[in-house]
Amino acid sequence: MTFSRTQRIFLTITALLFSTLACRTATRLIIPDTPTPQPASTATIIPVLTSTFIPSATPIIVYEASCPLVLSAIIDESTVNDENADSDEANSDPDVTYLVRYTFIGDELKASVFNTVPKSPEDEQKERAAFEEIWKYFTRLIPAEQRELLNGFSIITDGKYNVLASVNQSHKDPYKWNLNVDIADANPKTILTFTLLHEYGHLLTLNADQTAISMPVFDNPEDEDIYESEVSACPRYFTGEGCSHPDSYINEFFNRFWTDLYAEWQIIDEEADEDTQYTMLDDFYYTYQDQFLTDYAPTSPAEDIAESWTFFVLAPRPESTSIANEKILFFYEYPELLELRTQILDRICIEFQ
Repeated sequence: MTFSRTQRIFLTITALLFSTLACRTATRLIIPDTPTPQPASTATIIPVLTSTFIPSATPIIVYEASCPLVLSAIIDESTVNDENADSDEANSDPDVTYLVRYTFIGDELKASVFNTVPKSPEDEQKERAAFEEIWKYFTRLIPAEQRELLNGFSIITDGKYNVLASVNQSHKDPYKWNLNVDIADANPKTILTFTLLHEYGHLLTLNADQTAISMPVFDNPEDEDIYESEVSACPRYFTGEGCSHPDSYINEFFNRFWTDLYAEWQIIDEEADEDTQYTMLDDFYYTYQDQFLTDYAPTSPAEDIAESWTFFVLAPRPESTSIANEKILFFYEYPELLELRTQILDRICIEFQ
């Protein structure tokens, strides 16, 4: 999520500065070990009217994945609230612990720093394998050229149902990012798939090609005056990392879907009491429920576009019957994202064969 100023300062002090968090709960939906045969992948040519800032109607190819039941299961399992979310397992104020931090070259994990208690060689080997498989799965889902802005990968935990994963700017290079995944929420694979796609949505929409990175904010993360000055100097949506470019995905998304809501949302974001803020955010969601795909999306414009991106990848092309559906259709206006969606869907279907 995009944090309020108070939250940003607190997280910096504790060395847990997350630019985005994917916090969701889900019920378990079992995919059978022997997958149901799926229809072959198809592509349908549909004339799609582009937005007001793209001048003409352009026929595009809408790819239909070969594993629709798998995709439906991923969405269902990842967006249905679990009764356990209100149990003692779900901590409203979690302490995030880094278990291991990796660097890598290409797809290969290299240097690692473990912060866990020493275990037997057998347990340690099993743990390492589980950690590294999450990274390998991410590399199998997301094409290599789309991962070039990452330079770090960490396994974290705060228990179940709190922080599922996050991305943050690298502490040494504001133009690179780290991916962090909670090992406690890494199963089942359906939820992990949704979570990794969501986090990639942040990388897609917050990177330096999309946002003019603010070095004053990066160098002075605790200075509220500098932050407010940078926000005031930005004539567009300020992501937290910097001022969004005029033609960026997130600026276009913000202009279309958030301009009428943002002032109301800012009052919520500036609320100092966390419990009150959560209550206000719930009320905000129920007031504008037809505009959001999940109850997590209204956390911020950055979370909203990441959720909408994830549905764009996984869900069938919807009809334009709500603002929430319009947010999915938004991505269909970008041929490069349609191509990327096709690549990712092929990879997902292979994984669940």
